[in-house]
Amino acid sequence: MQYYLKNYKVTIHALSPIHIGSGEKIGKKEYIYLPRKRKVIVPDINIMYGDLRQKRLDREFESFMMRNGNIPISKWLADKGFNEKDFERWKKYEMDTGEAFLNSNPKEIECFVKDAYGIPYVPGSSIKGMFRTAIIAMELTNNHIKASRIKAELMNGTEKHLTRNKYLLGETRNMESEVLNILERDVKSKQNAVNDCLSGLIVGDSQPIDIRNLTLSQKIDYTLDGQEKPLPILRESLIPDTDINFEVTIDKRVCPYDIADICSALNAFADISNNRFYKKFHREITDDNAVFLGGGCGFLSKTIIYNLFDKDAVYVADKIFKSTLWKQYDVHKHRRDISLGVAPHVCKCTRYGGRLYNMGIGKIEVTST
Repeated sequence: MQYYLKNYKVTIHALSPIHIGSGEKIGKKEYIYLPRKRKVIVPDINIMYGDLRQKRLDREFESFMMRNGNIPISKWLADKGFNEKDFERWKKYEMDTGEAFLNSNPKEIECFVKDAYGIPYVPGSSIKGMFRTAIIAMELTNNHIKASRIKAELMNGTEKHLTRNKYLLGETRNMESEVLNILERDVKSKQNAVNDCLSGLIVGDSQPIDIRNLTLSQKIDYTLDGQEKPLPILRESLIPDTDINFEVTIDKRVCPYDIADICSALNAFADISNNRFYKKFHREITDDNAVFLGGGCGFLSKTIIYNLFDKDAVYVADKIFKSTLWKQYDVHKHRRDISLGVAPHVCKCTRYGGRLYNMGIGKIEVTST
């Protein structure tokens, strides 16, 4: 018996819309928007194109797709004699639009991750990345010597003028190596991934998620004075109350953390996020075992700046924004962050079912061992 392997069934219950991006986008002429029914149909292009060819509309359609302009494809199709019965026959899947189109015209959609059969799921790598960030934050909170050394290195890194993709790359790699690469499998190169103790933390992909659980979420910047500023960004997202079910295996020979340690780290990370950020917007997360998952959560959920720098975090975050955003630093009004006492100075939100939500919030539960 492999007593050193511990297996767990885990669920993340979506408390707000959650977006796990695939990197793919649906252009604004590649989906059919039906405003009266408040839904979007994503057609199977091959089936739709076959019908267009039968009516000898293929070249006209290609010309329409190449032209600039805001004429929705639904109007072009209706003008050519197609109707909702045709749209339903072409349908690959559909989503409710919620409040996504209340403030603007149709725009491209950022897609959710899907498997080879077009079914949404959450990759284990996305969940493990969330675990990894929380564990690093916990370790640095408990080890002041390591924390001081890493803080000094990160502060020195903020003085460099590098592209956004390279900024703090070396410092972050050194931090992860310092905290997690403790196995000494390769004593000559501590940064070698074989030394990473979290190689013994195996997080599986989630079970398939019913595609009917997808909705469209519009990005909304929520300000300190309670204003909502919708932005022209749409994301396929899981609706609140969706369950993300997956398995975790911990190899005790390699990984020094058990599932209770991981949950404790996640709770500590959420507490810091509440106290240092969400509280300032009066948008605290009140659920226990809260986690931040996927895209659109904002800068805070992906970094340990607030955990590591405490009251100096706003100053450090401002330096990071100044070095990475360049001209966009002023466009996004980050010069106000320090005086406002919070960075960034907007909370990333979305609307669903008439309610404003913090984006990307879930609740984790170990359902069985």
